[in-house]
Amino acid sequence: MAALKKSLFLLPWIALSGCSAKTIALHQTVALLDSGAQAFYDEPDPVLAQEVMGSNMKLLEALLVSEPDNARLLARAAESFNGYAFLFLEDAAPERAKGFYKRGRDHALKLLARKNAFKGLAEKNLDAFTQALAKAGPSDVEALFWAGFGWANSINLSKDDPGAVAELPKAVALMQRVRDLSPDYQFAGPELFFAIYYASRPAILGGDVAKARTYFEDARARTSGKFLMTYVLEARFLAVAVQDQELFKALLTRVAQTPAGALPGSRMQDEVAKRKAAALMGKINDYF
Repeated sequence: MAALKKSLFLLPWIALSGCSAKTIALHQTVALLDSGAQAFYDEPDPVLAQEVMGSNMKLLEALLVSEPDNARLLARAAESFNGYAFLFLEDAAPERAKGFYKRGRDHALKLLARKNAFKGLAEKNLDAFTQALAKAGPSDVEALFWAGFGWANSINLSKDDPGAVAELPKAVALMQRVRDLSPDYQFAGPELFFAIYYASRPAILGGDVAKARTYFEDARARTSGKFLMTYVLEARFLAVAVQDQELFKALLTRVAQTPAGALPGSRMQDEVAKRKAAALMGKINDYF
């Protein structure tokens, strides 16, 4: 009887061993990365945030070798590569940023492709692409957003590549679907996307500063005017587009004078916004 009890006691451990210690460790690491995300976004030192984020991205891709279809790993990788490119690379190293945006986009597309409706999404023509996106729901918002974000930003850094530019409508379609489902996502990220889209394009190609202004206003309203990157982007794109130097200065001054971290999870991005604002103010003569 004692032997029987001992054997039964060992069954759970045998079952766990079947999962492999590596798999258990991987799942524990994924849970740790998820739970630590809030601490990262609350980090007040952008330099430390950049160092940590760089290390984590390589860890994520290493973990993806073991579990290439792990949804949480793909989501974290999509967000990390896109965020790193935007926050820390685009201004100083645009070619590197372009590569990181593509990696972030591809992780997001792979996350979407876990559902049959989105397999081979990038290869579809625009009509089929848009029809597939109509099947997306709230649970797909994260992947849709980072796919569109990375795609659009890599295209923006590839303006001399007609093939890349021709894919812009797909990035726009992704963001429009995010806007339909969750316009508040990522501090009103879809609104900011369309604000920049309409502000940065010439009128002959669909640019519209009035629409851009409306989208910026909506983004500010959705974040109660507390997300500082909104003002940086409005200065860089709308104020420059309409050649309003006073607006440019007013927006960037507001960023400099407003405390960071008024919204949950915004501290690190607000601190980066302050750095970007100072850099833009230093280049004012380049824009006007």
